[in-house]
Amino acid sequence: MKRIAWLVPGLALISMFGCSDKGGDSGAPGTGDGGAGGDGGSAECGVSVSSTWPTNGETDAYYRTDIEFKLSDVDPGNPSISLADAAGTAVDGSTSLSEDGKTVYFYPSAPLEPETSYTATLSYCTGDASIEFTTSSLGKPLTADIVDKAYIVDLDGARFIEPAGVADLLLGQLSNSILLGVVATSPDLQMIGALSVDGGTEQDTCTPTIDFPPADFSESPYFAIGPQTTTISAAGYDIQIDNLEISGTFAADGSYFGGGVLAGQLDARVLAPLVADLLGTDDPDTICATLVGFGVECKTCDSDGAAYCIDVLVDDLTATELSTSLVVRTDADIKNDPACAR
Repeated sequence: MKRIAWLVPGLALISMFGCSDKGGDSGAPGTGDGGAGGDGGSAECGVSVSSTWPTNGETDAYYRTDIEFKLSDVDPGNPSISLADAAGTAVDGSTSLSEDGKTVYFYPSAPLEPETSYTATLSYCTGDASIEFTTSSLGKPLTADIVDKAYIVDLDGARFIEPAGVADLLLGQLSNSILLGVVATSPDLQMIGALSVDGGTEQDTCTPTIDFPPADFSESPYFAIGPQTTTISAAGYDIQIDNLEISGTFAADGSYFGGGVLAGQLDARVLAPLVADLLGTDDPDTICATLVGFGVECKTCDSDGAAYCIDVLVDDLTATELSTSLVVRTDADIKNDPACAR
């Protein structure tokens, strides 16, 4: 179902790769799950560590990752995180709390070094809890020409932070893979997106490709789009994405990209025609009411203050290189191609 295939990118912001430096541990494809790690403490104050990001002992953490300690409850004190390399040298950064007070974040002031070991320590009401991790090779200088390379995105291995329930529903119905092609790297990185044939990895040339906004590639091999309001045409519809941010890092040899993080805000009023078949309605109020059943609440839109918007955040996205390049396909190309006759 190609409309659903492009709905996953819609609700996951065209889930091809990532945004901003937030989150996203991802070395070689297929690794890292963000599970619990480190010593959770004795819970003397009734609070313990339930999980961490990266995981304790991880060997392929993303060099632009943040550090996360999820707590079992709100710490009544002032929890903080410190980070140091194997030599004990402190890493500059800042600590913050999630809105519910149950997750403590540490944001390094600058990217970490590739292939380097670090120790993160949470100081909280129970005492100290530490994890150790090593960054992957991502972040090393790009030595390959990535123009005309194509990649297949691993959605199953990504971490759908928001909206998790809807993403799981859509991925279960997706039979097409999402493909990414690099068109140019100068002056900016230009990429296109495509869908695969059902159940395969080859490009479906009877489905139009989509153009992404140019990405800043000045910190190659790292790329970044936004934040900006962007309209992407997919499945015959124009999907407006507010505050779109996408980023990631290519491996030095161009064989994959990782550290993908993607974020933005989607308006149920804009998505209505695209989700009508899946949800059985194109009424935005009904769509928002339906999403509540999946634990997703429509929030105030940044654009006009109406409560029809869905915040999206996906990280830990990776994509591996394909053996062939993508071909740009327009609606006119498909209309004039006898092989695409329906």
